[in-house]
Amino acid sequence: MSCFQWLEGKRGCKKTGFFTKPRVRVRQKPFRRRHDSFTVYTMIADSLLLAILALSLAGFVQGLTGFGFGMTSMSLLPLAVELTDAQAIVTLTSTVACLLMAAVTLRQTPWSDLPRLWIGTVVGVPIGFAVLESLPQTAVTRVLGLAICLMVLFEFFVARRRSIQWPWWLEPVIGIVSGMLTGAFNIGGPPLVACIYSRPWPKEKRVAALTAVFLSGGLIRVSLLLRYHELPPEAWSATAWGIVPMMIAIIAGNRLLAHVPDRPLRAAVFTTLLFLGGRYLFSS
Repeated sequence: MSCFQWLEGKRGCKKTGFFTKPRVRVRQKPFRRRHDSFTVYTMIADSLLLAILALSLAGFVQGLTGFGFGMTSMSLLPLAVELTDAQAIVTLTSTVACLLMAAVTLRQTPWSDLPRLWIGTVVGVPIGFAVLESLPQTAVTRVLGLAICLMVLFEFFVARRRSIQWPWWLEPVIGIVSGMLTGAFNIGGPPLVACIYSRPWPKEKRVAALTAVFLSGGLIRVSLLLRYHELPPEAWSATAWGIVPMMIAIIAGNRLLAHVPDRPLRAAVFTTLLFLGGRYLFSS
């Protein structure tokens, strides 16, 4: 090895002067930066498009079946973005949707019948959030899959059976369970749906009650995410881009509701969610 080669390969030597090759390096660096930027922007655009499609599909399912936005979005979004980003996006979009629904259903809300569910939700959301924060990423993914599978089975065999009468003293427990699922994964709907649908209320009053409880849980989770700085700019961007297609999909699904058989549709939707939940549960 010559002294010139030794000096050029020596760490800590100056990268200027006779022994360097500035022309080659000046040409290579900008080219690599342009290539990397193009790749990053392409990946961001692809992830954003997939996130918008997942939110739109979840909104369509919500409008078509009256239920399932959280489970559908949390089943699909991790295929496009990181799990933590998916949780933040679902929290923001579902909270915005609940705010809009609350404005529409405000007069039908049975305020005097909801305190026990609210108390349980307020207690359960921080517990679910804390449990989620204490788990490693692999465990979180598998717990998400297990929760989705259990909620789908709960929906199939319990939630839609109108004959079940839930006693009033069980409402705080239902609120806590639903709040924990909301705090962890934004999928606290099935226990609340089972409880609210057991009441002899008209449909509008049930929807208003569910919206009010979902909104309270969503606001608590948003405050926790803000407190611990877990709402990245990507989540706000995906929410801003996805909220309008999501609302359009909700309206379209609601308009199509009268023309589609309910039971086969519900079975197809939740069978798909069960498959996705199993995929997360047994992921490596």
